[in-house]
This record gives sequence, structure tokens and C-alpha cells, in this order.
Amino acid sequence: MRLALVTTPPSVRSGIGDYTRHLLPYLARKVEIDVYVAPKYAGEALDADYGGGTARSIDELDPRRYDRILYQVGNESNHAFMAAAMKRLGGTVCLHDWVLFDMALAAWPALGRGGAKGTALALREGGPAQCSRYLRNFLDRRRQKRARVEEPDHAALRGELLAGWHAPEPNGRWTCDFGSFRIPVERSVRVDEVVVDFHAAAGRTLTLWQGSGRAAGFTTRPDHGDDAFEVTPDPARDLVFVLRVEPVEVTPEQRAHGDTRRLGAFVKSIRYRVGERWTDLDLSLPQAHPFVPVTLSRDRFDLPLNGTIVRHADAFIVHSEYVGDHIRRERGAQAPVGRVWHGSERRWDERDRRDVRAGLGLEDEWLDAFLLVSFGGVQPHKRIDKLLDALVVARRSAPNLRLALVGKVAGDFFDAADEVRRRHLEDAVRLTGFVSEEDGWEWLRAGDLSVNLRGPTSGGTSGGIFQSFGLGRAVIASDAAEQAELPDPCTVKVPLGASEVESLARTLVDLATDRERRTRLEQNVRRFVEDECHWQRTADAYLEHLESFPPHRSR
Repeated sequence: MRLALVTTPPSVRSGIGDYTRHLLPYLARKVEIDVYVAPKYAGEALDADYGGGTARSIDELDPRRYDRILYQVGNESNHAFMAAAMKRLGGTVCLHDWVLFDMALAAWPALGRGGAKGTALALREGGPAQCSRYLRNFLDRRRQKRARVEEPDHAALRGELLAGWHAPEPNGRWTCDFGSFRIPVERSVRVDEVVVDFHAAAGRTLTLWQGSGRAAGFTTRPDHGDDAFEVTPDPARDLVFVLRVEPVEVTPEQRAHGDTRRLGAFVKSIRYRVGERWTDLDLSLPQAHPFVPVTLSRDRFDLPLNGTIVRHADAFIVHSEYVGDHIRRERGAQAPVGRVWHGSERRWDERDRRDVRAGLGLEDEWLDAFLLVSFGGVQPHKRIDKLLDALVVARRSAPNLRLALVGKVAGDFFDAADEVRRRHLEDAVRLTGFVSEEDGWEWLRAGDLSVNLRGPTSGGTSGGIFQSFGLGRAVIASDAAEQAELPDPCTVKVPLGASEVESLARTLVDLATDRERRTRLEQNVRRFVEDECHWQRTADAYLEHLESFPPHRSR
């Protein structure tokens, strides 16, 4: 068989890219493969995992030269080029996610802008129900854009940055219609001066308030948008300040860049003086009452926007019946759909976990702890909040529990470090940030158990779970959607719902105190990898399905 593989090149690192890199050598043992990529990556050298040679432009793919065309498609913006190729060429899709929200927004940018064109695209890619959701989101965005943001009770909030702040930027931070902060000193300490450096668009009036008392005011001019408030705080009032801006509206420059945020003032710095000593507030701190603007991403899990891929593919390979059933509902029961396990490699070893932890530089109290490891992007839909809540409860009975969140923190307005701080878990949780795949494997080797929850879900089978299996580690997962199909002998499943935290905490304590059960789970994991999901078995299953599927319609 001669196979055209449509994917991303090695330089584009992602979960699906890693998947393709692991699968390809095993496929290449039995078929001849040429790799096709987006035109901008054409000519890029392919490493040994890709079979060497160079990547070819999708525009050069001649369907008559191949027995099959195979696409690796998932919810990644770098897959946007595959939509047009699918319409033109057809072929078999390995559909990694049912929700293709990010891919769709990259393929058709008008979706992100809204309006008539965006609505028409939402109808085409998602059908009437998704179009209705899209329109509700658009109207919510427009209402928020036009209405002044409601203020909370600033004095009741804790911390330094209180409310009204957009995400931090390298040189400061935007407020919305207001931004509030507290000077963090004891009530007995006299603060002599507070200075707020800012920039605002021409014609805006800025006022700085301390409690109900106005401390300063300023109206910007076309030639003078940068200034500073220098105020002496009223010692009779709490040191809570609110910077208010009027009017606030989306500027033409913002619209030109697709930015519809309500931007009041850009605060460059906030400083205060006690005696002769000046101190800066840290503008990168999380705020106590987050301002969460409505974005299209709010409804991402309800907007699969996958119509072009699902309608125009000739056949499908999936990793779960959850995704397969969705395809059949759209295409009919006779749609060619083949299910294969996400692959895994035998990477376990017999090193003492204590030694592995020491090699990672973990402190002494972590060396003998019961260590949970979550490998992959740290995102809200992985139910990090529920996991942390359960850890708090479980540590009352098993105080030696520790958790490593291994991966880049991602997600709009999600601050994992603050989630940890608010639960006073700083000593029990490690946030590594982005690590290489190889370093991620070391963390899994160091752990006693892997945890990878989901909800809501894009339908994507977790590569982190199968990486855990490859390191010989059992997994705690959610008993829902695609995760419900994970093999029971290797996986401990926790139901979603009102009892989730209680159930998860009980599971953590039970596993932390039952070495024999953990040993059985790990033995089952190794058998599952050997017998069912090793990459060679996954590649063989691919070929069986490709041979049974119809060829691409453009052949």
C-alpha cells in the first residue's frame, strides 16, 4: 500500500504531533508513506521518526499516486489547512477530537468576528443548534461590550489586586471600566503616598477613589494620554482604591485587531511610600474577583464546528465509540468507522521511585510521599478544581499525599497557582510548567498513580493517559464520555456530579493505603500495553481498517 499522510511536521509540537511521531515508524514497516503538510512547511526536513526525507506541500498531493490518503485531524489550529484538502481530495480521517473549535476558527477567521458571515459559517459547520448557540454567544458579547461592567464590593475582597483587571501584560495591565487594589500594610502603618502610572485613550476621564472619597481625577487629551495620580491616602479610610474610567468603548484600533475587550486604562505601575521606602504592587498577581469577558471560547465544548471534516471524509478511524457514535449520528449507521486504541510504548523500568524523585530534585518530604502525577496541559476542563478539592479532603486521612501537575498551564482566565494557593496546598502540589516529553516520562516514573480527569470534553482520548500506561502507571479517570471506555483493570473511574469530590477523595485514600491493589493495577496495565495498545498493534489495526475502507473519492 502506498499512503499519503497529511499531518503537521516535526517542528510543530503538539499532542497529536507526538502521536503521529510515535505511530509512523510502525506504519512505515508495512507501507510506503509520503508526508504532506501545510504549504508553509513544505521542504522541511523530516526526522527519523517520520522516515527521513522532506515534507511535501498539500498542494502537490496527486491522489492518483496513492492507495489511501490518511489525515491526522484534531482540535488544533495548525490543522486548519486540512479542511480545504478534505473537500478537494477526500480520504480517511483519524479524528482525534469530536470538537474542532480551534481548528475551525483558524480555518475560517470570520467565525471569531461574528456578524452575518460568521453566523453563516456556524450554520454550515455546526447546523441549526450550534448556530443558535453561536448567535446567543455573539449577543452576549455585544451586550457586555456595550454595558458598563458591574462592580463588586471591593472592600470585602481579599488580596492586593481586587477586581476589574484584564490579563497581565509585560509592561502593565489593562483595567475594564474600573480596577481596584489594596495597599498591603497593617492598619497601624501610615502610608504617605500612592502613585498610579497609567495610559488611557483621549477623551477619557479617570478618577481614583479611596472608599467613597474621591482622591484624584484627570481627563486625557489627544496629545496627553500618559499621566500619574499621586495621592496622599486618607488615614481614616481603608487602603482600598478604585480607578474608574469613563467613557469606555471599543476603539477602531481594537476592532481592526479583533479585540472587543472593554479597555479602560493601561496601568503601568502602582507604587506606595512608607516613610522613605517605596514598594511596587505586583500587577501580575491574580485578582480576587476575576473579570471574565464573554468570548466565543466560553461555548467551545458546545460548538464542535466539524461539518466540513465529518461530511467530506470518506472513512474514519477513531479511538472511542463515543466519537464513533457521534459520526454515525451525522453520517448514518453505514458510515465506515474503525476503532483502534490510542497507542502506547513499553517505557517502564524497575528503578526505585525514590531514586527517580531524587533525580528530579524533589525535596526529602516528597521522596517517600504518595505521589499523584497529572501529565499534559493543565486546563480547567481537566477538572483541576475538583482534583484539588479532593486532595484537601484526602490529606486529612492521608497527609503524605502529593500532586504534580506536569505541563503548561493553559486556558483563558485560569490561574492554577492561585487555585493551589487558595486551598493552602503550596507544600503538597508542584506545578512544573511546560516540560519535554522525556521529562514528563520521568515524572510518571516517579509517581505512584496517574490522574487525568475530563469534563466537559472535546471527545479526545488523552495521550497523557496512554503515556501513563506506557510507563506502567494505572490511571484515575472520569467515568464519562470517552474515558468511560478505558479498560477497567487498568483504570479507576470516578463519576461526575455532586459526589465527585467525595468519591475522588475516598479513591485517593484507598489507593494510597492499599499497595496490593496498586500492584495489581500496574500488572494489568503492562498486560494491556503488551496485548492490546502497543504502537505495533495500533499500526496493524490502522492497516486492517485502511484496507477494508473505500479508497479516497479523488483517486
